[in-house]
Amino acid sequence: MQSQICLNTATIKSAPLEQQIRLASSAGFRRIGLWIDDIEAAKSCGTTLNAISGWIKEAGLKVAELCFIGGWQEADEGAFPRVLQGAHHICRVSHDLDCDTVVAVPALGPGSLDGAAARFRSICQAAADYGVRIALEFPGTAALVNNLATAWRIISSADCENGGIVLDSFHFYLGGSNLDDLNTISGEKIFLVHLSDAMNVSREKLRTHHDFRTFPGEGTLDYLPLLQRLQELGYKGVFSLEIWNQRLLKANPVEVAQKGFESLLKLEKLSSSLKESR
Repeated sequence: MQSQICLNTATIKSAPLEQQIRLASSAGFRRIGLWIDDIEAAKSCGTTLNAISGWIKEAGLKVAELCFIGGWQEADEGAFPRVLQGAHHICRVSHDLDCDTVVAVPALGPGSLDGAAARFRSICQAAADYGVRIALEFPGTAALVNNLATAWRIISSADCENGGIVLDSFHFYLGGSNLDDLNTISGEKIFLVHLSDAMNVSREKLRTHHDFRTFPGEGTLDYLPLLQRLQELGYKGVFSLEIWNQRLLKANPVEVAQKGFESLLKLEKLSSSLKESR
C-alpha cells in the first residue's frame, strides 16, 4: 500500500503549487493529487506545463488524480458544450502530466438526475480521447448524488469502460452509504479511494462546516470493515489523503503533510494485519 499512498493537495491547498509538490515528496509520498485551478494559477504567473511536469519528476512523484470536472450535471443545454470543452482541457492537461484519472463532481445543489448518465457518458467519451479515466465522486453534501448507490446507477447506465467511482471515506459515511452497496461493484470500477476521518459531531455540522474532517484514525470512522471490503473486491489502486479543513489550511503545511503521511502508514499497517489474519 505504501507505494500507492497519495497526498491530494486539497489538504495543503493554501501553499503554492511548487511548494505542494516539494512538501508531498519530502513527507514521503510518491503519489500526488493536483487541482486544475492551482495549475492554471501557476500558468497565469508564467510557469509552463512543462515546468510543472519537471517539478513533479524532480520530486520523484507520480500524479494519481487531477481535480476536477464540475458543472456537467446541472448545466443547461446551452452551457453544456462549454462544460465539455473544459473537460477536454482538463483531460488534456492530465494526459500531459502522465495522470490517468480525472475526478468529476456532480451538482451539489437541488436539481434532477434526468440526463445525468448521458452527460457523464459525454465526459467519459471526451476523456477517452486522451487515454484518461473519469472517476465520479459522490459528495455527502450533494443534494442528489450523495451516496454510492446513486453514483453507481449513473456510471452503470453510462456504460463507459473509462467511467468509475471515487470512494471517499468521509462522504461514504456522510451520505449514508454502506458496505452492502459495494456488493454490485467490481474492484476494477473503483478508480480511487479518498481518505479522511470525521470528528465526533453531528452529520449536520459535518455537512455545513469545513473544520470537522481530520486525519484517518483521529476521528470516529471505523476503517477496518471498509479496508477489508476493499481487499475482498481486489482493489489495488491509490489511497489518497484528502482533508478539507480550514484550520489545517492555516497550519504549517510541512507538519500537515508529514502528519498525513504518518496517518496513512498506520492504515497501511492495519491493512497488512487484515491480510495476515485472513
